[in-house]
Amino acid sequence: MRPFIFSQGGNLLSVPYPRILLLATLALTLVGCGGPADPDSPEGKRQAVFKQFLHHSEPMGGMLGERLPFDGESFAAHAEGLVELVEAPWQYFPEPGDSKQRNAALPTVWSEPAEWQRAIDQYRNAVTDLVAITRQGVETPEQVAESMAAVQQGCRSCHEGFRR
Repeated sequence: MRPFIFSQGGNLLSVPYPRILLLATLALTLVGCGGPADPDSPEGKRQAVFKQFLHHSEPMGGMLGERLPFDGESFAAHAEGLVELVEAPWQYFPEPGDSKQRNAALPTVWSEPAEWQRAIDQYRNAVTDLVAITRQGVETPEQVAESMAAVQQGCRSCHEGFRR
């Protein structure tokens, strides 16, 4: 059996076919391990809710960052979308071992429940405050910039303390 020959940095390398097949099989196996979560699993449901969060928060951030034109009505509608979702993901954090799927939650979600609850409350309160402002009508980005920064900080605090 002839070896497979390829170039790396100008040098020719010879790799026997069985080794190439083994490496290819291993690579494909590893690719399969990182697939999406089962949509019916707690991880899949949680990921779906967080994607909905992004559906609302990304355009809002884009408006405040001047990547999108500011539209007060659209901003307010996205804030309403966030408040509708604010309670949704927390129920999908099962106890460790209750799910066989790998997830991105750190064990501190369960080992430090008071801090976890404080982070959830911080996010919930920031979203509630933002919606209270938008319900009064939004004409300028300055009206919502500080409140939106608090929402973003709420997201960041969970990612920094409770996510891999």
